[in-house]
Amino acid sequence: MINTKQQLLNLFDQNYEFNNFISLGNEITVASLQNFAHQFCHIYGSNNSGKSHLLKSWVNLANQKYNAGLYLTSSDLSEISVNDIDLDTYRFIAIDNVDHINEPEQIAIFDLFNKIRLANRDNYLLTSSTQNLNNIDIRSDLKTRLHSGVVFALKTMNEDDLLQALQIYTKCEQIKVSDSSLKYLLNHHSRSLGMLTSAIHEVSLVATQSKSAITNTLIKSILNLE
Repeated sequence: MINTKQQLLNLFDQNYEFNNFISLGNEITVASLQNFAHQFCHIYGSNNSGKSHLLKSWVNLANQKYNAGLYLTSSDLSEISVNDIDLDTYRFIAIDNVDHINEPEQIAIFDLFNKIRLANRDNYLLTSSTQNLNNIDIRSDLKTRLHSGVVFALKTMNEDDLLQALQIYTKCEQIKVSDSSLKYLLNHHSRSLGMLTSAIHEVSLVATQSKSAITNTLIKSILNLE
């Protein structure tokens, strides 16, 4: 049985929180998760859309409030089974990327869903996928169960959204960088918000250590951009 708090603490970085997630365009989804508004919830979004950040933030909040959250990925489920989850210990269970999970564990998730619902248990289940449930290759019975809960689609950001998100991020992190340099980064780097924030964080560390301003030249040099 998965029932020790140390196992939980070792599963992922504890720094994921809702207050450091840029919710631009996804405010309703974030508010719903923060308030544990739905017992069964599924979110989908492309890689680096922030869905894993949201699942981890949800579990961290559950642990802060109730000390009863568990986050699992497809990699975790290659070593342990959903069937081994102690539902009395873990009221809040997040399973990331169900579209990458093998069929035996898909059946286990289906059984978990039924166990919670049919027994009227006070457990919450949050799942995610990289695509709309209609477009992923999982068991139809599991897909039906996931559809019976609330499903949220994470908004894909356009260039203006990404620029605004980076402005919010740099302001929160007190990183001094001009809009023109942020636009340069956008035009020469990945359009993934996660990779963009990691890049500007990396540049800011070098700039701080060298006591330099963040310029296009510095960004190009550090990130080896063309």
